Amino acid sequence: MIRHLKDPQEKKWVITLLTTLYLLLSTWLITYMAGFFFGIDISSIMSGLALAATFIMHWTAYIGIYRYKLAKNKDAVYHFLNNDLVIINPNLLVAENGITQENNTAEESRESITADNLYFQKLEFLCKDEYIYTDSTLNREKVAEKLGISPGYVSQIVNTVTGDNFAHYINQYRVEAVKEMISNPEYKNYNLLTMGLEAGFTSKTTFFKAFKKVTGQTPNEYKNTSK
Repeated sequence: MIRHLKDPQEKKWVITLLTTLYLLLSTWLITYMAGFFFGIDISSIMSGLALAATFIMHWTAYIGIYRYKLAKNKDAVYHFLNNDLVIINPNLLVAENGITQENNTAEESRESITADNLYFQKLEFLCKDEYIYTDSTLNREKVAEKLGISPGYVSQIVNTVTGDNFAHYINQYRVEAVKEMISNPEYKNYNLLTMGLEAGFTSKTTFFKAFKKVTGQTPNEYKNTSK
């Protein structure tokens, strides 16, 4: 998990927390063993350790709630923990252990979903860094399997955060990929349809329709104005 944290501050916080906990536990164990085998009065040390543990709990709550806004992502955290998600490779593929997600009402779930949602961030990573949108057979079910959640929850997250449906969300990445190809000399020998297929569109019709919806121009119009 630490390896896949992209924010240096988050990574530093997690490492600091784990290090502090291990030091606290090690100190407790050594103190307990010393008192048990050598009959040393350890009451004052144990009191200090109890105060340290109390501080750590309050500090963790402060960082989690106020700094990283975990309270706003309670649904995503619930799904993450109760589905026993395990990162199994750099592509952020996750395995689900078969525990079903909680049955919140749609309104309650939508209120708690923001752009900081754990699953939305993973979806953004898969699109921006793994280019999953280039798969012409990509659908909600495939994305849901990668994220370890239900297809319905995928749609709910995308609709709430972006205001668009899943298909339009993916097509926006495909359109941006085509726009980059148009401006890239390496693709000068590609025709527009080939670029569209390369970006993940399945046909000329869907490509032109999506491109027009995103940019307000047809691919030909955009290519001519970008010269």
